[in-house]
Amino acid sequence: MPDLKTIFMGIELRSPVVVGASSLSRRVDNIKAAEEAGAGALVIYSLFQEQIEQETWELDEALSVGSDRFAESLTYFPHIEHSGPREHIMWVEKTRKAVEFPLIGSLNATSVGNWIDYARQLESAGCNALELNLYSVETDPTKTAEEIEKRSLDVIATVKSHVRIPVAVKLSPFYTSMANFAQKAVEAGANGLVLFNRFLQPTIDPDSESIKLGMTFSTPEEQRLPLRWVAILSGQINADLAAGTGVHSGKDVVSQLLAGAKAVQTASALLINGINHIATMNREIAEWMDTRGYSSIEDFRGKLSQSRVSDPYAYERAQYVKLLLSRK
Repeated sequence: MPDLKTIFMGIELRSPVVVGASSLSRRVDNIKAAEEAGAGALVIYSLFQEQIEQETWELDEALSVGSDRFAESLTYFPHIEHSGPREHIMWVEKTRKAVEFPLIGSLNATSVGNWIDYARQLESAGCNALELNLYSVETDPTKTAEEIEKRSLDVIATVKSHVRIPVAVKLSPFYTSMANFAQKAVEAGANGLVLFNRFLQPTIDPDSESIKLGMTFSTPEEQRLPLRWVAILSGQINADLAAGTGVHSGKDVVSQLLAGAKAVQTASALLINGINHIATMNREIAEWMDTRGYSSIEDFRGKLSQSRVSDPYAYERAQYVKLLLSRK
């Protein structure tokens, strides 16, 4: 039986299949089922910066009501520290006691703020690593790319300085120089990069003249973008790479491993097929390895990365031109 173990950010995973942050991780039973099905690790659903800031604002607002009516009211309420989404931290603590495989806490951050304390709390609650989700839709035309990137790099550096566990950064593909920002993220302290964030886009219903928001599952075709950049960055940056988006089968996992990934995140495939699909994916990986004589993932990981293939331009524009000119 081939060995499916892999090392991601210094953490040993029994399988490269990692359950990505999703609604699946809102129930401890689901997380236990993922462990039993053979998942290497699981990313807990995100703690959003807006949640912390909103709860802080609501508490401050409540404490200030009526405080200016009587002189004695100014000292009526004792000073207390806002606990923030304590329920989330307590839930992580409960989950940690229920399972043994690695848990990765997720922080959805847009800027440096006093919420950094929650990174430490997630660490104390038993998370083996953190995943920073740098999701932000930049709509201010006066903001430059340099300003936006600096803000993200400050978030990475600040979080890394507050915790001892490894920190992965989940990136968007929409950088002018993807390779350069990836390198800067590593220099800021990222131990791993997750490629890529999958944005949920609104649409407009012309019949009702309203904006519609909804969840759509990924498709296997979507894995081409992360695969390309995993292959390009593999061997170039000093961080472990994880692929996300469009991973639906064991062969999809194998493709990303061949490109150079250390781990692969999946969520849509499990929401569609059920949590036991993890076992199916692991079996497909093992069968593929067995037929080719590979005893471990390291035997073939990165074999088709850009730095190791005979035609490195296959991942760049030259191949695009070749394909267009070959069509009749």
